[in-house]
Amino acid sequence: MTIDTTNDVSNNATVLQSGMPIMTDALVKELELKAVRSTFNKFMKGYKLDNADLAAALQVDRRTIQRYRSGDSYPTRRVRNGLADLREISILLGEIFSTQEGAVRWLNTSVPLLKGRRPIDLIQKGKLEEIITALETYASGAFL
Repeated sequence: MTIDTTNDVSNNATVLQSGMPIMTDALVKELELKAVRSTFNKFMKGYKLDNADLAAALQVDRRTIQRYRSGDSYPTRRVRNGLADLREISILLGEIFSTQEGAVRWLNTSVPLLKGRRPIDLIQKGKLEEIITALETYASGAFL
């Protein structure tokens, strides 16, 4: 396999002779920032969370969330892991609930599987794994 070292400035990738692009660090970061913004938008618009809720979930300052959303800052590995957990929660909510309203209702209701706590409260405390575990339990058909 040979590499054409000519950079395609329009898409920020080096291209193999086969025509397949090699992702550069800049392109990877650009795609990750797009995913970050998409995750934030999903939780803000779809699940009615705000910057403060997301900041608490990811254990960062509210202004940091704004910098991530605007692309002025790039999330650390720890924050990227938290974002992956938020995406997993979103996927599971979509699989379990037929409507966005049902998912929002669940997030704001005491859940026996979570010892009577509301999922939104756990999100605000950064306890995303507990929510994932509860959702996986529900998705498997085991309702407690």
